[in-house]
Amino acid sequence: MKFFITYCFLFFIFIQSQAQDALIKGNITNYAGQPLSLFKCYGDTLLLIDSTHTNKNGEFVFFKSPHGDELGASPGMYKIQLQKDQFFFVLYDKQAVEIKTLYEPNVFYNIATDSLVVLSANAAGEVNKQFYEFQRIQQKINVANYFLVQMMRLYPLPDPFHKKIEDEYFSRYKAMEQLIIDLSNVQKKKQPEQSLKMQLMNLSTIVGSNKQNMAAKIALAYYQSVLPDWKQPDPWRDSIIALHFFDYFNPADSFYLQTNILPEKIGLFLTLSTNKKDAYGQAVKDEMLFATAAQEFLEKVKSNKENFDFCLKYLLKGFDKEKQFTALLAIYDRYLKTEESTCEPINTQFDWIRKKATILKNIQIGSIAPDFDIEKGTFKMNQLQSAYTLLLFWATWCPHCVKELPVIKKVTDEFNRKTEPGNLKLITVAVSLDTDSAQWEKFIAENNLLSFLNFSELKGWDGEVSKQYNVYATPTMFLLDKVKKIISIPLNSDELKRQLEEINK
Repeated sequence: MKFFITYCFLFFIFIQSQAQDALIKGNITNYAGQPLSLFKCYGDTLLLIDSTHTNKNGEFVFFKSPHGDELGASPGMYKIQLQKDQFFFVLYDKQAVEIKTLYEPNVFYNIATDSLVVLSANAAGEVNKQFYEFQRIQQKINVANYFLVQMMRLYPLPDPFHKKIEDEYFSRYKAMEQLIIDLSNVQKKKQPEQSLKMQLMNLSTIVGSNKQNMAAKIALAYYQSVLPDWKQPDPWRDSIIALHFFDYFNPADSFYLQTNILPEKIGLFLTLSTNKKDAYGQAVKDEMLFATAAQEFLEKVKSNKENFDFCLKYLLKGFDKEKQFTALLAIYDRYLKTEESTCEPINTQFDWIRKKATILKNIQIGSIAPDFDIEKGTFKMNQLQSAYTLLLFWATWCPHCVKELPVIKKVTDEFNRKTEPGNLKLITVAVSLDTDSAQWEKFIAENNLLSFLNFSELKGWDGEVSKQYNVYATPTMFLLDKVKKIISIPLNSDELKRQLEEINK
């Protein structure tokens, strides 16, 4: 009997310690004995905290600091990943969160999120209930923006069904507006005598004060305070939304770095700010629109160095990935370019972009083209004696190159025919990114490219010359003048032909 009492006491202590140390726990129907992982959100990164399995009843527990550090118990947004792309998010702030949900794989829906119910009766439970209410309304707004707007534009105004669509459209935004008021009033005593409009105006007194709970901060981040006329063109509507983008969203708030919100908001702001059409209704393609939008976002976040560094790195990496090098250099020059006279320490996390910027600046129109050995120890590219030089980066395995090279040869030959006999006004240096010497030489012979000055390091994309010129696609061309200054970067043989014809006029 004594042993039984002791056992029960120890079991009670074990259960209590579980409750005290739990970070997130719950029950997942249809998910018995299955794996799940816990991630901490940090900007655009998911940090793996722990992994576990549900028991035979579909129950699971993630404990605080499972690896002996504080990361697994720090406040912020956590993602629980199940199998087959099912997942859900939980907000944690020093109190355990308990949930129940359903596992049912679906190609189109995330059932685990859509079915989630918060069981916790504490403050953390209330915050997560508010968070999931926000997600539900935000999802309906996303549908409204994508489908209902188009439906309203398609249905004639006199049609009775049009009124139903329009009412539903506005009701969704009204629901979000009311949710924002409700969440904000959690932080202060409710004032029922105030109108909804007055309560929204008073939001400015708490926005940015760090007094909101996590659910309120997330809702405010996505709250669209203006609703432009749906009958107007999308570029105009987007410009109005962008103008009010930061009315209730402060990207310098440290909380947002502990979520996935900053990357989403950066992408959305750039999309809204750069949606422009020309007089013919065509999309305006101007990288400086992106640079301007990026700078505007960064100015809003620069009061918090950690948030600022993240946003700056995220934007620069995005511009690099999309090959928007003009925008990249504009942001680099504004925020990272180091003056020669400065003695301030350099932030080493941006070493990669400093190297990239150096390469890009060396291959801008107006720059002297980087020199390289055409024949090691014999002569260099800048020793070529010609009025013009065409640097042509290509490869035999590139289908577009195979098609373009004969055309480029024809264009350059035609240009040189108009010079004095025996003189080459333009020399083409064909830099191959091949790795197979026999294949490269065979292609040159079969396609009569012997009039080119053919060169290859036989290292593919790892060749030093292609790196010097930031070659990321083939064919890539640089047209140089007599002193080897870059005067043009033709995108194709047609552009090269037009530019050479201009020279010969």
